[in-house]
Amino acid sequence: MITFVYAVLVFLVLRFSVTLFNFLSNPKLGYYGKHFTDKVSIIISLSDVNDDPTLLITSINAQDYADVEIIVKRYEETLEVATAKAIGSFILFLDVNALISKGLINNLICRAKVFNLDQLSIIPTRSFNSFISRLVYPLSDFVLLNLLPLRLVRLTRKQIFAATNTGCMLFKASSYIKNEDEGSIGQLKAEVLLANKFICIDEKVSFDKISSQLLVSLGNNILAVFIYLLLVIAGPVVVLANFEPVFLVLPVGLIFLSRIMISFLTAQNPFVNVLLHPFQMIMLLLLLLKGLWIKVLTSVRHKL
Repeated sequence: MITFVYAVLVFLVLRFSVTLFNFLSNPKLGYYGKHFTDKVSIIISLSDVNDDPTLLITSINAQDYADVEIIVKRYEETLEVATAKAIGSFILFLDVNALISKGLINNLICRAKVFNLDQLSIIPTRSFNSFISRLVYPLSDFVLLNLLPLRLVRLTRKQIFAATNTGCMLFKASSYIKNEDEGSIGQLKAEVLLANKFICIDEKVSFDKISSQLLVSLGNNILAVFIYLLLVIAGPVVVLANFEPVFLVLPVGLIFLSRIMISFLTAQNPFVNVLLHPFQMIMLLLLLLKGLWIKVLTSVRHKL
């Protein structure tokens, strides 16, 4: 038992260290004064017949970046059909439920050019439209910023780190097409940044979607998910049940500070996230188990 408790505490300290690094390094998309004229092909993917891109297109047209083309990928189309229409030097994929602020496109291009990036993935700022959304949507940010030092992603070519979010992704067109043709998109030089309110997403809760995103954050690895659940969900429960209150100051304090820092990074309400933390952890458990169940069923169907 004591060995397990030590493992829980060590993992908690490591996660806190990553969160602190993210908080101090402030990995947000900045505003850049230099202006660019590269043509950008914006692809909006509709996943449902009821999806309406009107508000997003309006926000794109209000940008201070003129040289863009907008391609709406209908839900019955394949991604290859949509990208084949793109003629821009850069391809920008946007979630249909997103709204973008002035400066986003130019800032993305500037960042990609300065650091010679093949891919730039932006984690959108969330707008919450219900109590359930406040329970589930902060979880992706919590897991990611607890485990991944965003500023260091650029030093690796593991594209899975940049695939944890699909709401806003910019690709250098030549790199995207080349790697798609070669089937080796994992070799792209990528970076992941927080949106800094340049792009906001307000959508209805999709448990399947959030489960999938959480699994990607953990590498889509079943063993990694079980270890994470054991240390992050079961671990604190064991500690709370078996130790005196005086020994709980460190773990509770680290969790509290982590939630505060992540909330400020993602422009969320820190008080609400701290208050809802126990309920969010229950949702995290259910969503990860749901994601694993879907993954296992999908794998079995493919074998059959």
